[in-house]
Amino acid sequence: MKHILVLGTQVPFTRGGAELQCESLVREINKLDHVRAELVNLPYKWYPEEQILNTILAYRLLDLTDADGIKTDLVIAGKFPTYAVKHDNKVLWLIHQYRQMYDLAGTEFDPCAGDGDTVTKSSRIRNKIKQLDNRFFSECRKIYTTSETVSARLKKYNQFDSAQLPPPPALSDKIVPGQYGDYIFCVGRLDPLKRVDLLIKALSNCPEGKAVIAGKGPEYDRLAEQIDRSGLSSRCTLTGYIDDKTLIDYLSGAKAVYYAPLDEDFGYATIEAFLAKKPVITCHDSGEAANIVGRTGSGILCQNNAASLTEALHTIYKMTGSQFEEMSRKGHEFAKKIRWEEIIQKLVLDNLT
Repeated sequence: MKHILVLGTQVPFTRGGAELQCESLVREINKLDHVRAELVNLPYKWYPEEQILNTILAYRLLDLTDADGIKTDLVIAGKFPTYAVKHDNKVLWLIHQYRQMYDLAGTEFDPCAGDGDTVTKSSRIRNKIKQLDNRFFSECRKIYTTSETVSARLKKYNQFDSAQLPPPPALSDKIVPGQYGDYIFCVGRLDPLKRVDLLIKALSNCPEGKAVIAGKGPEYDRLAEQIDRSGLSSRCTLTGYIDDKTLIDYLSGAKAVYYAPLDEDFGYATIEAFLAKKPVITCHDSGEAANIVGRTGSGILCQNNAASLTEALHTIYKMTGSQFEEMSRKGHEFAKKIRWEEIIQKLVLDNLT
């Protein structure tokens, strides 16, 4: 019997794609004969930034060589800072690093993008984190990422090469195509990075447009106010949290899916849309979502402004059923090829010695 630990990190009361990915990986590993996997989670807090160093230290001090006399044969790290764990057989499946010190540094999404002592103090902390990142990466037996976008960041900022292993959505075997309805579907954590407000702005200039926005997060109240203020309550529904069956139903009946975060690491919503044979509306700067839509042609790439998105909505609402089918075909084929078999082979079986 081989024993594997999958390392996760959990912001209390928050749940998203990274958590689903870790849980799904454990589930898939446990389908193997003579292999047992468990998930190890520690709480994560990113503010004030010096607290991040404490979290890194907490992972570094974990002794995962064995438990109750049972040897740990492999540890699989993912999201920052799980890869700080020290183990002789550590493999990395990188979800993302601490983005505020890499691609988001100095942007509106960087909490320390100000002046004076805060920036100076933050720079010292971030330099230390980057040094530690490079050390931890060098300890990994192999480095995989979830996408080309994450691999490109890793190469640009840390000079480490990696291979991509995109994960399938947890609901991939349950999503089915349906009719092309009259609404644009948007699902995910309602966070400023996801730029859901752009969709609402575009709807204001597209009288035929309707939208269903599903999810919870810090932007929920602000988006609800924006919908009300724009007079869109009859055409734009903010559902809050929805269960899996409702999610599948909304995907199946949508006209298209909107998913346009800033420089997205991977994004299950794109793959879920393709499995439902729905085109994806995204932005040129939306990272992996833009890469996939651009490569497959199964959607529309916009500039990150309401005018460009409005034009995309007008295009979508003029399309016929056969045009939707043709636009979605390559995306559907791409999504169907993302399977757990390759992931388990490269991430797990190839590293159990």
